[in-house]
Amino acid sequence: MIQAARMLAEAAAIYDNKNAAESCSYGPEARGNASRAEVIVSDEAIDYPKAESIDFLITMTQEAYNKYISDLKPTGIVVADSCVEICNESKDNKIFSIPFFDIAKKECGKPSITNIVALGFFAEINGVISKKSIRQAILARIPKKSEDIYIKAYEAGLRIAAQQIDKTG
Repeated sequence: MIQAARMLAEAAAIYDNKNAAESCSYGPEARGNASRAEVIVSDEAIDYPKAESIDFLITMTQEAYNKYISDLKPTGIVVADSCVEICNESKDNKIFSIPFFDIAKKECGKPSITNIVALGFFAEINGVISKKSIRQAILARIPKKSEDIYIKAYEAGLRIAAQQIDKTG
């Protein structure tokens, strides 16, 4: 998700002309466990580059969910891989449980781009950074001969989100 966070920050700052700050913290757990990446986006100047109360929590592991759920605003949105068991402590949270890993594996044949499927999902539901800008940022950061597979993953996320929105309204 660290790569996805960098893409989001670039989409906001470069392509949507907003102010954005991205930070991440990780150690040996960066591949598959509770790493953390934050993106702050604003039309105003950003005076502190760390998220203190978050609007969106996107999590791929139980460990990350358990560690960071307390940082979510009471009206925040949780987007989690379906392997994560969600404990809804606040009835005001909107929760999406999506099989991102399975989608990346089945539809793209490449589980390592699970983060791009999740990024597509976020692009469809976020209302802050445009889908076009996120797509541009993805294309700017990926290896040149892999555009098709990354865009396929991104579009799978967009499609799944649109289906979820249709279901939940």
